[in-house]
Amino acid sequence: MKTIKTILLLILIPTISCDGNDDMQTDPSNPTDGFTHNSVFYGTPNAYFEIDEDDDDPIIGGDGYPDNYSFFFSNGRMFDNDANVNGSSGDFLFSLNTNSWVFLNIEVSDNPSLSSSGPLSGNTYIVSSVNDSVIVENGQIDSLTPAYFINNIEYGIGNENVGTINTPGVSGLSITIHAINLDNTNPTASTIDADYTFMNQNGEVIIGHYEGTFGVILD
Repeated sequence: MKTIKTILLLILIPTISCDGNDDMQTDPSNPTDGFTHNSVFYGTPNAYFEIDEDDDDPIIGGDGYPDNYSFFFSNGRMFDNDANVNGSSGDFLFSLNTNSWVFLNIEVSDNPSLSSSGPLSGNTYIVSSVNDSVIVENGQIDSLTPAYFINNIEYGIGNENVGTINTPGVSGLSITIHAINLDNTNPTASTIDADYTFMNQNGEVIIGHYEGTFGVILD
């Protein structure tokens, strides 16, 4: 694992295998953890924060800091599929109940303040419109062969032919971090409060919110 010199990573390294998600809305009686598209609300009560630790971008790489960060919001669980479980090729695997998923990629090249620190409370960051960002509605996760389980939860790979795939438009993608608490003593208690805006390929605006615990992935 390559050493990254930021304080943020020093805090997060112990939490690589941590998943503080609970599959529950912050306020079950008034669900707000999710996104709204065309007046339809899609709940995403789980969140993950990924740090790209390779530091190998051809333009800005090699400076000792991550080249990008990613935020994920979903109604299921996920984990990094670097090991290509059962021959699967997807970057991530998801619990089979997942059908709503948000992936927001934040490039340091688009957000110069990230060149010397990780995402901070009170800041708004540009979400990449060219690298991976996507919002999926009514998606489907297919089982692996043989089936793959973690803690009695079955995981599979996303089916790209099922559901509504919202890809980025030319502008209007951002995430605002109202608060982020990285708890090194009790990683499962780490929390984030964020709002995001996503304009899709049809010029339609999707707005989302999440407040609660999150899991951490180092990639």
